[in-house]
Amino acid sequence: MSQISEAIGFNLIVISPTVTLVITALILLFFTITIETKMIVKKVITFSGILVTLFCVFLKFGLFSQNGVSSYFTQKILLDEFSLFGNVLIGLILFLNFIPIWGTSYELNEKTSEAIILILMSASGFFLMVDAENLIMLFIGLEIGSISLYALAGLNRIDKLSNEASLKYFLLGSLASCIFIYGVALVYVSYSLMSVYDFALAIAYTGPDLIPLTTFIGVLLIFVGLLFKIAAAPFQSWAPDVYQGSPTGYVGYMASIVKVASFIVIARICMVSVRFILEDFETFFFTVIFLSVLIGSFFASIQTDLKRLIAYSGVVQSGFILSGITSGVNGTSSSMFYLFAYILQLIGIFTIFSIISGKLSSNFEMDNIRGLMKNNRFLAISFCVFMFGLAGIPLTSGFVSKFILLTNLWAYEKYFLVSILLLSTVVGFYFYLRPIWIATIEKVDEPIEMLLIQKSEYLLIGSLASLTILFGLLPNTLINISRWVVQNYL
Repeated sequence: MSQISEAIGFNLIVISPTVTLVITALILLFFTITIETKMIVKKVITFSGILVTLFCVFLKFGLFSQNGVSSYFTQKILLDEFSLFGNVLIGLILFLNFIPIWGTSYELNEKTSEAIILILMSASGFFLMVDAENLIMLFIGLEIGSISLYALAGLNRIDKLSNEASLKYFLLGSLASCIFIYGVALVYVSYSLMSVYDFALAIAYTGPDLIPLTTFIGVLLIFVGLLFKIAAAPFQSWAPDVYQGSPTGYVGYMASIVKVASFIVIARICMVSVRFILEDFETFFFTVIFLSVLIGSFFASIQTDLKRLIAYSGVVQSGFILSGITSGVNGTSSSMFYLFAYILQLIGIFTIFSIISGKLSSNFEMDNIRGLMKNNRFLAISFCVFMFGLAGIPLTSGFVSKFILLTNLWAYEKYFLVSILLLSTVVGFYFYLRPIWIATIEKVDEPIEMLLIQKSEYLLIGSLASLTILFGLLPNTLINISRWVVQNYL
């Protein structure tokens, strides 16, 4: 038996975060079906499962320090810097979103357990996605995570916008999955390979000039399927409706975890699989980046609903992050820094939205924050910090991430791309600072009443705002981590 395990590369540590979340979901399902359990018990079970998951991620670092980059389960699961970075981010997203997730699920009453189970299953799928070396395993992880999110978006059945969001997300997400798996099929037809590393070796062996056309088309379709998940233009049409219609307490989790998993996979494919032919996709990626910053900036400027505004700003941010990933090793490093900083701001903003408008709400007009500063100074100041970070104002991590990214792009002599991103940043000052003006400076007759904020919410929002400023003042630690992710390709 030990010889068989060694032959297939059996190792529980490398898949322990996924297994832990699945076991936690099964325990919750057991208590829901068989035993009448108090909410506090379910809360403890869920939080304990997340803590154990974080511990399992820590164990994976020990395995990596011992074996280095390694493959397991007959080249299905990969342990490398990208997977570890993705594991840390997904674990942090689960941990930091626990308070809004539980508060929203609690308000669903009889659907509380179902909501938590969907969230745990989606996270387990995205863990599997960032760990996948085999393209079919990557697809399985992507679908486990995505299908759970489709249901989560429409869990508030009495809200028509929530139902609409779920249906649109499902239909367009299914289309993107079909495109992705068709691309995988074309890549397999070309080389009869599924491993991201074997694919890179095959390209290096045949030479960039002799690669079949089916390979280029297949890789292009794989990128299209992943670009849909990060809401990059012109594949962003689902994002505003899903952000707006989904329960506000879930949106921070839904938006951040999909972007993290998809960006990690795109970065690995660009750095490993198609590294030698990445320049052949330069026109495609430039078009996507250009459309992302153009469409995102334009539509964000005319929004009156804050959730839709953040959705379109996410399209712009996707363009920024993608510009680094597709520009070389140092660009990928800067994009990893950018991704980490962006996720902190995104979670913080939607946590504030859920406190102001209610965790199950759909619409969130700018009038909802009018006069926020008068009676809710903590929320107003924290909201300003997060929006300053998204805009790239100095003394925030958003400024440092933009500065590093644009500096690296300039070093790669991508002057036109830098000019476009700078213009987008200038336009972003308008749609990011306008809500700040409404919340803090604009005079109103009837400001928002003092809101009840739990101590745990104070701690969460304060921590996220502090980290946004800390990484803006002392970014060296995060810069070193982002460089570590790509050090083997330097």
